[in-house]
Amino acid sequence: MSPSVAAPEVGAKIVEWYSCIITYDREQAILLKHDVQRMMNRMNHDDKVIAYFELVNFRHELFIEADGEQKQFAELELAEKATDEYMQFMYYFMYGQNEFHNGRYKSAVRSYKIAERLLEQVPDQIEKAEFYYRSAISYYRVDQYIFAVSYFEQALEIFEKNSEYEEIVLNIYIFLGGISTELYKFEEAENVLQNALRHAKAYPVTRALLLRILGLNRVKQNQPDQAIYYFEEALTIDEHKQSAIGAKTEYNLINVKLKKKPSNKKNHAQLEKIAEKVASLKMTEYVIRCEVSLGLYVLDDLEQVNKGLEELEKQELYFEASELAEEVVDVYSEKGEFETALHYMRMAHRMRIHQSCIGVEQE
Repeated sequence: MSPSVAAPEVGAKIVEWYSCIITYDREQAILLKHDVQRMMNRMNHDDKVIAYFELVNFRHELFIEADGEQKQFAELELAEKATDEYMQFMYYFMYGQNEFHNGRYKSAVRSYKIAERLLEQVPDQIEKAEFYYRSAISYYRVDQYIFAVSYFEQALEIFEKNSEYEEIVLNIYIFLGGISTELYKFEEAENVLQNALRHAKAYPVTRALLLRILGLNRVKQNQPDQAIYYFEEALTIDEHKQSAIGAKTEYNLINVKLKKKPSNKKNHAQLEKIAEKVASLKMTEYVIRCEVSLGLYVLDDLEQVNKGLEELEKQELYFEASELAEEVVDVYSEKGEFETALHYMRMAHRMRIHQSCIGVEQE
């Protein structure tokens, strides 16, 4: 019979495993998970270590299966096992990541705010940086750019000290470039993104994301040909094309092409294919986006457009609703139908107000 393993030894191995997840080391994370499981089979029962394993394992599943179906963190029922302050931090931090993964950004922010009250109990600086990074992304998704930039800067202060975290640093610059784009600071965004792109050759997934955000930047500047170029470049990277984010890029590409040539039958067929793809991936937001694009560019059906916008609002995807409403404004302004354009401009403004209210509900 194999000798038993002390609980602290298993806990140390879980810390090593968690570090690999933070650094996006997929292969090593998978190997260490198997090591941890073998050790736990020989460990004397310890509730704290078991709870720690379950929390990190949940984070592992989000990392390894990021493109998969929604996770249900509540089923783990870990709250009662979080007996000390560090475990409570981990519980709320992981719960926040679950909420973000399932598109409930408001709930993610609230959970992270609870976790932040316990951040002093986290001994490892990299874990703190990971917390700042995840918090920043959540604030970004609820259009709270001041908070997002503040948390990104705190994460950078730690991650930039070690070259091992270069890919995470590049991902942070993707978000900072995106924020500058949303604020119409296009020159600032260009400098940040192009500099990051020059350092991303060793990271194909991150390089594709940089190309994608440059495409979105060009959409914002109404430069469709350049947007198409960047989206198509991103999709030449297989790791990106085969991912859920790649499906988003495919939608972005066909949407620009439809806006440029709405009567092109090939574009209509491609939109249909993308709609089927995002539906199979259960990407609710992009299913709705495809429906709105169909109504706006193919069918000229405002009823379908309205249905999609209402569904986004119902799901509290206010930023997405405002973005699409602004796209409707552009289309009808070009047609000279200014009364219709004004209606959707007001809708976009209302969605932005809702988005701002979400971001400040932190208690």
